[in-house]
Amino acid sequence: MRAATLWFGLVAGLALISCAERELGAARLTNYVERLSTAAAEDTGTVAESHDSLRRADLPSNLDAEWLAPIGSLSLLDFLSLSGCELQTNIAKRNTSMGRTASASQHLILDLEFLRLAPACVTLMKGKGEDSVADILQENIELRRNNLPARIFSATLGGPEWRKFWGQPMVLGSYPESASGDSAQALWELSERVQRFVDYSWSVADEDLEPLLSLIRANSGGQLLAAAALQSKYLEYADNILRRASNKGTYCKNKATTEAGMITKTVVAKYFAADVQRWSAQVSQRHYEIQSALIALEAHLITTLPKPYLDWVTERDALLQRLYAAPREHVGVIKKTVNAC
Repeated sequence: MRAATLWFGLVAGLALISCAERELGAARLTNYVERLSTAAAEDTGTVAESHDSLRRADLPSNLDAEWLAPIGSLSLLDFLSLSGCELQTNIAKRNTSMGRTASASQHLILDLEFLRLAPACVTLMKGKGEDSVADILQENIELRRNNLPARIFSATLGGPEWRKFWGQPMVLGSYPESASGDSAQALWELSERVQRFVDYSWSVADEDLEPLLSLIRANSGGQLLAAAALQSKYLEYADNILRRASNKGTYCKNKATTEAGMITKTVVAKYFAADVQRWSAQVSQRHYEIQSALIALEAHLITTLPKPYLDWVTERDALLQRLYAAPREHVGVIKKTVNAC
């Protein structure tokens, strides 16, 4: 029984160590804050807070496609008149039960194919003297052109893949060391492809959109948001410790640095500058990798973005700005407190 108890204790201990190693950012930030607290004899409260207490910037849930304009329709007689047009297959796919219940991305693919094939069909119908069918096709072309930006938004920035991209995980693990650059590259490719869609310069290959969308499902954006919130929260703890201790004269007595002040300087150098900031710099690099593509992607659809999405962008960008602002602010607090003696 004693051996079994020791064995279970060892397993539990290893599990805790393993979890601590996997939670790289939280472990470094917690260690730094606790060492500051010990050096200054200041109570930090509970630094290992629930993830739910961290600031969040969740993508709004009301980004549905109800605001999409109708795209027109063709009667059975009109459809049969399209014999000889490649477009006939596109219309047939749309009118199946699967086509009518297709995802937003599949609807976009069908619209892109329609817009690519329809002009040749209009020319063919006019050549056959089917002017009424040609006119209906032309009306459908205009409707789909006018609706294309909204359809693109619904399939990309309003789609499930984008929601997963910005989904904030409960734990970050060894992020950013474990992060892959694949989603950043996919974001660039998606941005370039959306630009071709809105410029009406896409190719047949561009219409194969769903494999590309699947690559951005990994929550690269959500990890960034979670890391920004985590760092900001813990550095706020650190700022409060430094200010309280400085106000009490903990770091400086008679214009001379105290023992607590010397220890704190060592803690800052070893556990902030050489530990926390190294992790923070890696996280900021991840932001840099996606930032330009993200800005470009949203800019292509700026006139189409609904207000809830624009409001979320403001909230999201303010939180991501904390990746850079929080460490700078903390350095400023260090200079005014422990380094001010």
